[in-house]
Amino acid sequence: MGCISAQLPDIFNVAAYFLDGEVAQENSERIALFYQEETYTYGQLQQWVQRAARSLLMAGIERENRIALLLPDSPELVFAFWGAIWMGAVPVPINTACSVDEVRYILQDSRAKLLVTTEDWQAKLSPITSPFLQHTWLNTGETPLLSQLEQLPATAITAATSRDEPAFWLYTSGSTGKPKGVIHLHQSMVVCVEHYAKTTLGLRRDDITYSVANIPFAYGLGNTLYMPLAVGAATVLSDAINAFDIVADIQRYQPTVFFGIPSVYANLLAIHEIEPLNPAGLRLCVSAAEQLPESLWYQWRATHNQEIYEGIGTTEFLHIFLSNQPGACKPGTSGRPVAGYDVRVVDDEGHSCAVAEIGNLVVGGESLMGGYWNHLQATRQAIHGSTMHTGDKYQCDAEGYFKFMGRKDDLFKVNGQWVSPMEIEDVLHQHPQVLEVAVLPESQAEERLTQVIAYITLKAGNPPSPELETQICRFAKQHLPHFKAPKTVQFVDALPRTPTGKIHRKSLGVVHS
Repeated sequence: MGCISAQLPDIFNVAAYFLDGEVAQENSERIALFYQEETYTYGQLQQWVQRAARSLLMAGIERENRIALLLPDSPELVFAFWGAIWMGAVPVPINTACSVDEVRYILQDSRAKLLVTTEDWQAKLSPITSPFLQHTWLNTGETPLLSQLEQLPATAITAATSRDEPAFWLYTSGSTGKPKGVIHLHQSMVVCVEHYAKTTLGLRRDDITYSVANIPFAYGLGNTLYMPLAVGAATVLSDAINAFDIVADIQRYQPTVFFGIPSVYANLLAIHEIEPLNPAGLRLCVSAAEQLPESLWYQWRATHNQEIYEGIGTTEFLHIFLSNQPGACKPGTSGRPVAGYDVRVVDDEGHSCAVAEIGNLVVGGESLMGGYWNHLQATRQAIHGSTMHTGDKYQCDAEGYFKFMGRKDDLFKVNGQWVSPMEIEDVLHQHPQVLEVAVLPESQAEERLTQVIAYITLKAGNPPSPELETQICRFAKQHLPHFKAPKTVQFVDALPRTPTGKIHRKSLGVVHS
């Protein structure tokens, strides 16, 4: 396929590419968005985006200004995002699962000139202390944003941006410190479309995609905002908040491609007896964000006769660079490298690791970020030429499948031997009463020893008890080497998670050794 970016013109606006290109024009009468009772065709989508672009220009927004978008997945978010890029500004979508402090930090750090949000969020943030913010657009019941945009003509000149200049920012989840602004270029989305959406998944015109990951999350941004547009497909904008809502949405919209995360697959299986999912219309089930337990993969296939195509990506690479594929799926792994990406496991000196040896994941590819905003040292530590050290620990087997072993800070030693929490968690997921689990080390200060502790949420109808703790520990000892088996089980109502849905291990309050 060659270098994707080199095939794009120097003057290139990615909003115009997706909304005014050949695919969009050919599908102008076809549905692009489903949202509650509303639908929007490709032609209507382009008109709304141009209204949003014109409105930004009228508000005094200039090229390269940052525009903060703090909205749930909705038409308003889609129109504002593409409208900003259309007129040359830089949208910064913010996950509504972020805390108030995180949102305040992002507003100040990004120097956003305009905030588009809801009345509820404005109240939470009041007073907004960012000295850079000059305007706030509210989407309220009394004055919905769409009603304001509807008054404007659907015409706006496309900014003559470069393929190499920033198009949008995404903020990291902040699980290892304050969120960092990841700068992505106009060419980045096209790279992900060609290598993953088309070549790996084979998305097609008759698909309807449904993503449980929201648009401000890099995974959700691709699943919902631009990958379907690249092939003339449709997507569902959902406000689902639990597994029951997701089942109802799938029944209602009949999507063909389901983009899930491990916890959602677990919850859908947990409610299967009382609210069964009918996956008849689904042709692809995808998982990302964190490692999908192998046992969960087999449960899903046994229940729904569907494979889950697991992959892994990062905010810094915008979307997935390791993936399982139809006809070549290996449960318990992140799959093989997506076309166009160079993925290796190396030791601390940068030498390639042997088969099955745990090492550091290094990835190279055209969708790599331009850098972290205002974090020069972090950028230089992460990026080495055209490659990035992701901070993940991986091993690669003899067939070329990559297996996630944890973040670099997740691995720990017990009895002098390295332990990956993922291996233990996968075994514990096989226990019939376990819904979710997170494994961490616990330092025994008096004995100067490290032992394994498991934090577990139970399936509905299974109350915690000392007897169940003993049973789970015994189960682990039967399936794991003695030193890897948890010595303690802590039952919790829910595992803490980052705004992007990953387990926030440090919030469990365990001292890492």
